Amino acid sequence: MNIKFILLLPLVFIAFSAHCKQKITVVFGDTLAPWVIPSNHSGIIMDIMKAALEPEGYEIDPFYYPYARRINSYRNGLVDVSIDMNANTMEAEGLTGYFSGSVYQYQNYLISLSDNQFQFKTLQDVGTHSLISWQGALQHLGEEYKNVMAKNPNYTETHDQSLQVKMIFLKRYEVAQMDIQIFKYHRNQIQNEGIINTKAKVDLFPVLGASPNGFLFKDETLRDVFVERIKQLKASGEFQQIFDKYTVESTQPIQ
Repeated sequence: MNIKFILLLPLVFIAFSAHCKQKITVVFGDTLAPWVIPSNHSGIIMDIMKAALEPEGYEIDPFYYPYARRINSYRNGLVDVSIDMNANTMEAEGLTGYFSGSVYQYQNYLISLSDNQFQFKTLQDVGTHSLISWQGALQHLGEEYKNVMAKNPNYTETHDQSLQVKMIFLKRYEVAQMDIQIFKYHRNQIQNEGIINTKAKVDLFPVLGASPNGFLFKDETLRDVFVERIKQLKASGEFQQIFDKYTVESTQPIQ
C-alpha cells in the first residue's frame, strides 16, 4: 500500500467523523443573557448543551426565539429540543416529549427601586402595584403566581428582559419580576450604553424562590444520553465551572 495513502488515512477519518456529526436543533430564549447569549452562541445553558452532547457526536444547531414562538416551534415539531421546561409549562402548554428533569434553576426576585420603600413579604403583597414580568411567567410559575397576577390590572409580560430593567429605572413600572443574573447582566449593559442611568439602589424580594428548569426532547434516546452526560459533568466539576464562568463576577451585592 502506498505510504502516503496510509499517512492520510487518520486525517480522512477525522474529517469524515466531523462531517458525520448528527445535528440537533435546539430552541433557546433570545433575551436570556447570561444564560443564553445569541451574539456568540454562548451562555450557561448553551455551554451545558455543548459540553453534554458534542463529545457524544452531536452538533447543536441553535434557534433563538421569544417564549411563545419557542413553545410553538417545539409543539409543531420544528426543533428537537427546547430549553426552559418544567412540569407547569408542559402541562399548561400541552407539550409532550421526554423531560430531562431539573438541570438548572433561575433565582426569581421581585425587584424595585429602594425609593419606593416596598416591604414585600409574600407575593400577595404586590397587590395592584405595576409589575413587568417575562413572557410566559403565568404558565411557568404555577397556580399561586397566576392567581395573584390575575387580580392585578397593572401586570404585564414582555419577551425582552432588558426592557424590564429599563422600565423600573425609568419609573414606568414599580416592580420587575426576573432572575437575578439576568437583571445584573442587563443592568450593566444598559448602564454602559449611557442612555439610561441604572445606578439607583434597588431592593430584592425573594418571595418566589428558585424556578427549576430542564430540557424537553423529542427523542428518548437523546434525552437519556443527555441526562447521563449531565451526571458526569456534575461529578467532574465541569458543570459548576460553566456556571462560575458567567456568574462569579456578578455575585457582588447590589447597591
